[in-house]
Amino acid sequence: MRFLITVFNIFLILLSTGYSITDEELNSFIGKKYKTFRGINEQGKVVNIKDIVKDGKPAVIIFFAIGDKPGTFDFLPSLNKTYEKYKDKVTFVAVLLSRSNTEEVKELKRILPLKIPVLLAYNETIKRYKISKVDVPYIVFIDKNGKIKHIILRPESTMIKETPYVDRSNYEDKTQKERIKSSVKIIEKYIEETLGG
Repeated sequence: MRFLITVFNIFLILLSTGYSITDEELNSFIGKKYKTFRGINEQGKVVNIKDIVKDGKPAVIIFFAIGDKPGTFDFLPSLNKTYEKYKDKVTFVAVLLSRSNTEEVKELKRILPLKIPVLLAYNETIKRYKISKVDVPYIVFIDKNGKIKHIILRPESTMIKETPYVDRSNYEDKTQKERIKSSVKIIEKYIEETLGG
């Protein structure tokens, strides 16, 4: 029951933002230092993202919500192989936009399954990255200097949005499974670019 209440609370938090981020707002993040935020790690400790994302090592931050079935339950598990492939060179963190507890996170990771470390975020995260209910998963690629290089929203969806802008109108003709496979390739390409630059 507590899990369902938490899912409902996440839904209300995401609804409260009320709109999707504009292209202009999204573009304003590119080339700038990533925005810090606090959260609770899987051990129940309050941490700052800057304690996880360190200068000198690229990072991939994936913001997600439990109530988003295609993005969370269908897409996130597809990143396990990417995580295993790059985890020694790139810091990965999946940021759950929820006030769940560590036991719920363990259960969620088991159900999905998800190998990427999870951080439970505070409301400040949603505000700082201007995340709305239609934006998740919201993936941020950070270079070794802490600057944002790319952002992808809704990679499993025909509503995919990227900055710098890439035309993905071909996603309209693909199945969800095809979109997920294509998006994983795009994510790996961006990781390679981030490692090289």
